[in-house]
Amino acid sequence: MSTTSTPPTPSTHGSEQSVRWHATWAQSLPDVRADGEWFADVTLRSHLRVSAGGDRVRLQFGNRFGDHPLRIGRSAVSTRGRTAAATFDGRDGVTVPVGSSVLTDPIDLPVGHHGAVKVDFHLPERTLFPPLFAGSGDFTCQMSEPGDHVGAAAFPAVTAPPFPMPDDADLTLHESGPFLRTVEVANRVPHAVVVCLGDSITAMGWPEIAAGLLPGGSGLSVVNRGIPGNRLRLDAGPANLSNGRSGLSRFEDDVLKTAGVAQVVVALGTNDLGLPGAFEPLGELPTAAELIAGYETLLERAGTADVRVRIATITARSGSDDYDERREQIRGAVNDWMIRALGPEVVIDFDKALRCDTSPLRLDRRYDSGDHLHPSAAGQEQLARTAVAALLAELP
Repeated sequence: MSTTSTPPTPSTHGSEQSVRWHATWAQSLPDVRADGEWFADVTLRSHLRVSAGGDRVRLQFGNRFGDHPLRIGRSAVSTRGRTAAATFDGRDGVTVPVGSSVLTDPIDLPVGHHGAVKVDFHLPERTLFPPLFAGSGDFTCQMSEPGDHVGAAAFPAVTAPPFPMPDDADLTLHESGPFLRTVEVANRVPHAVVVCLGDSITAMGWPEIAAGLLPGGSGLSVVNRGIPGNRLRLDAGPANLSNGRSGLSRFEDDVLKTAGVAQVVVALGTNDLGLPGAFEPLGELPTAAELIAGYETLLERAGTADVRVRIATITARSGSDDYDERREQIRGAVNDWMIRALGPEVVIDFDKALRCDTSPLRLDRRYDSGDHLHPSAAGQEQLARTAVAALLAELP
């Protein structure tokens, strides 16, 4: 496997070189080779809700962690009752090399602010990707029966197995499927893209909720680059590859190479505290100083790229499976450093937004999914409101 990521090459049809494109929906693609399955001649349909609208749209497909070239057959985008085919340099399909990403040609299909979009693409060859789980609401991916069903009015979806969750957990899971990495739009008015770099708390969907709360004329687009199990400092170990490369490792690909990026919200650190001793070696538990150094590195790298950084405090975790006093002391020291050293211009206080007033080391019952770590649906909405308030406060 290639250890570098090739930036996508857009079409160069004359005036296209002067068009400005901005990400309006995104996800991160973790390494799922350890738990993937092989499928052939199937169509995937992703149900998405974008952030900012635009006059035209294009798609980015990625094969960052593949062992084999990825063959994509026909593909299409649907919104507002219209469907348009996607092409690659004028051709119906494309082969994505290992470690690379590709962009479709621009598609003449207007997309509305916070609009619902469907993306279909056919995988004609034997392809490895993770099983698709039943999602919810606007964030689901379906796999078809065998065949090319791109654009089908009645999509012949295969029933997905339920995602195994605790019976008492109020978790909202969003399943957007493999390979589709980014949706971009072209706007007459430029948009500042806010990339949310996070773990499962981010992947669960507060950025998409935040995008819907932003007024259409805000000039902002919010996209989600969260990976469940992701850490700030260290890549996932060999037994947990789907937890992804660390925030530090993927910052270049997932933030700086996002079209139109102007800001990043870093919401990482929870798994740096929680995974060591359970899923990763205990010796990987960081000190407060080591975590702080990780945030400082991201601040420096973003500043060099002229990208504004917002850092979210680490939310309460008392009562969770991996909670102990040592980890709590580290969390408290890191959050204190953020608030004291960085201040409200940089910090978004997710901890304050979700914690219980009378027992501040715990999540408020309204915002607790039941595992005392992940926010409930109401907690996700609270995080979205908190992020939007911070983003809008800086607008002229």
